[in-house]
This record gives sequence, structure tokens and C-alpha cells, in this order.
Amino acid sequence: MANHTVITRPLRLLTGLMFLASQSLFAESAGQLPPFPVALQPAEAEYRVVVNGIPLGLNATIRLTQEDQDYQLHFRIENRLFQHEEVATFRWHDCTARPHHYRHASAGFGLRREGEILFDWQDREAQGSKAIYPLVDDALDALSVAMMARCNMARGDAAFSYPVAEPDGMAHYQYRSLGEENLETPAGEWDATSVERDYPERSKRSRFWAARELDYFMVRMDHQENLFVRGRIEMTSFRYLATTP
Repeated sequence: MANHTVITRPLRLLTGLMFLASQSLFAESAGQLPPFPVALQPAEAEYRVVVNGIPLGLNATIRLTQEDQDYQLHFRIENRLFQHEEVATFRWHDCTARPHHYRHASAGFGLRREGEILFDWQDREAQGSKAIYPLVDDALDALSVAMMARCNMARGDAAFSYPVAEPDGMAHYQYRSLGEENLETPAGEWDATSVERDYPERSKRSRFWAARELDYFMVRMDHQENLFVRGRIEMTSFRYLATTP
């Protein structure tokens, strides 16, 4: 059995782009991006997880739903020994996400970790579970960043980045395009756009593939935590969900 560190480090980073890990040379501001998609289509995708070439029996699910004007993005990964969950609530307009609330929680192997952020846009304050600090204008959370990245990929930007609010303070997620390629997954074959996240640590890498046919929904992610720990998730199924009246 892989140890807790081997499992949790790659999995925590599955949400960076999700769909891109859940870091600026800033790209053009979010309000300048083209309105794509005009409205986000609720959908659900399932993934399988492999760490160091070994299937771990972990099932990952990404679910995007809408209720009235709010969207909720839900990421969950679990087996009988380990669970990790992240949930973000945000509004969407002209390719801009405005987060309201974010939380994450992990439990397993005798450990539990959790964090939360409330976005107070009136007072420009992020109320994190580990710190309270000022919000910058275009701040996102570690999940809604994935929705914004879809717009950048559709536009074909060579590089883009975002300010991201985390439970203990602000971070910046930075990406660069690696071009397009045909990619095969258990869920099918896709014309995919590939991007890589840049890290200060030279040994750490994350690469994501998003399918044009699915409005740039993530179909695969590869993550290298260091020279010894490598993980991959790849899509096994995808479906659009009915919208709430």
C-alpha cells in the first residue's frame, strides 16, 4: 500500500487547473477575455487515478452544477481508506468567475486536513480558516480557476496566470501552453489542448489536457511531485447534466 504522502500530494494538486493544480505574469484581465462559454454547461466527469504506475482503486469525480445565478464546482476523490473533497461556489459572467465560498477536506490514514475561505467582496476581504487578508480584484479560488482556464485555452493564449485565494493567503497559479494533440483516454479519443503549470521547484511539474469537444473540460492530468512521486488521472466517463429551471 502506498503511504499517505505518496497518495495525498498528487491528489491535492489535481484541482490546480482541473480541471486544472489546486499559482502572475498576468494575462490580460479576465474581463477582456472573449465570452466563452457564454454560459457554463453543468456536467459530470469521472476519472481513474494512477500513482507511480500503480492503480490505487481511487475514484475521482468532478461535478459542475447550477442553481439560480450560482454555480457549484465539486471535486471528490475516494476509496474505502481515503477521501478528499473540494467545493467552490461562484458566479459566472463573460468568462469571469466571482467566487463566494471555497472549502476542502481530506481524511484517511489517521489524518484529517481541512480549510475554508469566505469571499467578502463588499469589504474586499478573504476570510480564510488560517488567515484573514485583503482580496485583489480578480481573486479566484483553487477550483474556479479551472473555469477561467477554459477561456484562456479556447482563446489560444500562450501563457496565463491567476491570483488565487487560499486558506492561509494569496498565491499565484501560472500556466503556459504546450499546443494541441490527439489524446486517447478510457472515455474516448480527443482533440486536446495541453498546458503546463510552472512551479518554483524545478523538480515539480503538472500538465493538463482539455478537450475542445467538451468546451475545454479536463480529460487528463499528469503530476510529478518530485523525482520519485508521479501521479496521473484520466477521464473514464463524461456527461452533461440537466440545468435547474
